[in-house]
Amino acid sequence: MKFLRQFMNDQKVEKKYVLAGAQFGDAVSYIYMGECIGFESMLNRWSDWEKEYINRGYRTVALDDFIELGGYGKNIDHLLRQKRDENEVPIYHAQIYRDIYLGKISPIVDLNVILNGNGDVQIGICVIPSTKNTSE
Repeated sequence: MKFLRQFMNDQKVEKKYVLAGAQFGDAVSYIYMGECIGFESMLNRWSDWEKEYINRGYRTVALDDFIELGGYGKNIDHLLRQKRDENEVPIYHAQIYRDIYLGKISPIVDLNVILNGNGDVQIGICVIPSTKNTSE
């Protein structure tokens, strides 16, 4: 399938990149419950399309913005189709996530407590992963 990417126009690649990023962003918006089934597969898909987007000379979109898009429906069109400057180093946000966060965020919600249905309240602090400040 990667072979066929060379025949895709930039708009099609962007669409695939944004869809993969939004799906991963949606999953990350629920990270307080832990990494869901297929989480790493979604990360891999986003990473693959991000690399293709980079190969075409574009600036990538931070995970933070994909969380806003996928988890909350915020428009990110203003961040797309921005060509990198001639010597600008590309930012691999998916790799940043993999290096810093993958498998390292513990769930703060205990599903067993929820499933018991005894009305116990759960309180915790969850750090929302970010690739904005770690990429500079």
